[in-house]
Amino acid sequence: MRLGKCMQIGLLAAGMMAAQATAQVAIQPTEISQQDVEQVQSSLQVKNRVSALHQYYDSSEFALLETHLSSLPPLQQEAVRSQLIDHAIDYADNPDGLDQAKADWLEAQTGRMPVFNVVEQGDGYLVTKSAFHYGAKARSLVIRWQQQLLAQQMVDQAEEGGLQLSQWLTGDIQTQTTRRDIFLAQLPQLSQTAVDALAEQFTSDSKLLWLPDNAVIAAVAAASDDEGVYHLLWRRRSDQYSLAELNRLAALAPQPNATKQLMAATINPTLKLQAYRALITLKPLPVAARDFLSDKLSEVDDGELVATELARSGYLDWLEQLASVSRSQVLQKNFRSAVAKLP
Repeated sequence: MRLGKCMQIGLLAAGMMAAQATAQVAIQPTEISQQDVEQVQSSLQVKNRVSALHQYYDSSEFALLETHLSSLPPLQQEAVRSQLIDHAIDYADNPDGLDQAKADWLEAQTGRMPVFNVVEQGDGYLVTKSAFHYGAKARSLVIRWQQQLLAQQMVDQAEEGGLQLSQWLTGDIQTQTTRRDIFLAQLPQLSQTAVDALAEQFTSDSKLLWLPDNAVIAAVAAASDDEGVYHLLWRRRSDQYSLAELNRLAALAPQPNATKQLMAATINPTLKLQAYRALITLKPLPVAARDFLSDKLSEVDDGELVATELARSGYLDWLEQLASVSRSQVLQKNFRSAVAKLP
């Protein structure tokens, strides 16, 4: 059975268990003091019972576990449940630390209504809160496990050539963000063949143009060094992810591929200044960058910007030489403007 279907069935079962648990304790919570909570949590009877019940959790014998729990007085039962969740968190570090049965039981704990509340006195106000907070801990553990399953599913699909990013990255904003982060975390472990196949999707699947940010595009561009993906990245509206990739490339320059992409990034209105500066600060200027900047000096759009940055970076003599032999009035104008801006 595929993981996705298993998760759906498991979550359905967990929902039923949670509903049952909620129905069982849907009563008005009893108010107790924080001291009562601490005393029952530290009591030898509770600790011994928790130790005895570990075996049922570890072996996923939850019918027996619930039978033993239901035989306890309510306050002790809540304390034992709380400490069993702590045990589940520790046990999850084992290779077989969490499976669908355990996830179902943990999910059911998140649906239990508070049996006991603690009232705290504030500065002129009272705060009522649940005496035992195991539900949130259980939910966090289940979410982490589900994301681990999703991550492994993503890797398997990518290696098999079946991961369609435009479908996998869809959903509401929270789902998109979660899947984006999972993808970014798993991308480094993918084979180059899988990475190249994913890169090809960015030039063949128009649906990927509508990604909400540049995180995935920048990561795939860096992993694949694919010119088509980089071209898409520089054409999109810039954000923290495209800027981070530009900075990474600047740190790699004057490596040829990095230098090439710094030149390509100058088509982006927001990134162009940093891209030009990253190129101009290379000492010595690579031949490709030197020719590129020389050609830019004759352009109306970026020529003045390039001339100004070159003049400020100590290339005034070179600019003067180019202006003296060039017939381009645009270049000569840009040179004069750059000189006028010098202190």
